[in-house]
Amino acid sequence: MSFKELIDIPGVKPVMFTLLMTAFGFGVILPILPFYATSLGATPFELGMLTSVFAFMSLLFGPIAGKMADKYGRKKVLLAGTASFFIGYLIFAFTHSLQAAFLARAMEGVAAAAIFPACISLLSDFTTEQQRGKAMGLVAMSFSLGFIIGPAFGGLAAAISVQTAFLLSALFAALNFASVLLQVREPVEKAESKDLAQKEVSLLEHISSPVLFLFLSSAITTFMIGGLDAVLALSTSERLGFTSAEVGILFTYIGVLILTMQFVASHAINRFGEKRLIPVGLALSGLGFFLLEFAGGWPMLMLALGVFVAGNAAVFPSVTSLITKKVTGKRGAVLGLNSSFQSAGQLLGPLYGGFLYGINHQYAFPGLAIAIWIYALFFYFKASKKL
Repeated sequence: MSFKELIDIPGVKPVMFTLLMTAFGFGVILPILPFYATSLGATPFELGMLTSVFAFMSLLFGPIAGKMADKYGRKKVLLAGTASFFIGYLIFAFTHSLQAAFLARAMEGVAAAAIFPACISLLSDFTTEQQRGKAMGLVAMSFSLGFIIGPAFGGLAAAISVQTAFLLSALFAALNFASVLLQVREPVEKAESKDLAQKEVSLLEHISSPVLFLFLSSAITTFMIGGLDAVLALSTSERLGFTSAEVGILFTYIGVLILTMQFVASHAINRFGEKRLIPVGLALSGLGFFLLEFAGGWPMLMLALGVFVAGNAAVFPSVTSLITKKVTGKRGAVLGLNSSFQSAGQLLGPLYGGFLYGINHQYAFPGLAIAIWIYALFFYFKASKKL
């Protein structure tokens, strides 16, 4: 099945658009946040907290939102999530209070926690197991495209005014709400989903389950991105004298790379299998971090980021595809739990990278590489056998 045929399946387009807007919501604020928070009187520590509150709230509410999707329906959860993004943008646009900004970012974190597992669960019902690899590739592409558009749009719109950037983002969130309301239909539950209908999904149930290794792998993918986000701007500013505009170009380049490489990764999943791609992708991502330490100009910088993105692009859809195949019952709660692991990685990555950078600027990228390689070895020798 081609990507066009997959997208033409009823309900897939609005779900993909929702995923894209979720990534857009995370990325649009990246070039704005430092200047916006400073204008509200934020200290550097408060700026860090404002950056991390999105991931923290997603971590807390991921499992809850997944269970709500199973109980009340995925469409209702998506409507609530898109509405929360809309309200959050409006608060950002009109607030002059740092506390209100924290509230808005927290609302968006909760919204993202609700949206992602509901979307993946819907796609699992819309597609067959044979189509699942490409469907998860489309998920990764939607996130990548959102990551490209979000920072670029935020930077350009903020050139007019920060308020304009948030108001236009609110408009996109409203369009997303309308798309879900009018185009998404709750599918009939598949027979395979009834075996876990009466079971609660909790972390304790998966401590001894092979699925835990997949959750950890989800966490490591966001750990990598979080570590890169925390250190890349600081490092290139110090070594190469990059301004915020040049850092913005770098993140756009990363997004374009991710989007392009997801096409390759989705085909590779069907050809080589997820379990083979995950350790290879992790090894490449670690190599990309290691090469970044030696990037003294644009050519080496772009090469290192290309290697890093190639690895990350192989890991993310492989892990998500395996989860939907391993969990044959109610997926919403399980995917909500997986979302929490991703949020944990998104929290720990910047903390670890920033900690190493604070000790010695030359420790950050090699330290991140070593952490990724250690997990790659663990997955290859331990987790892949359990799976």
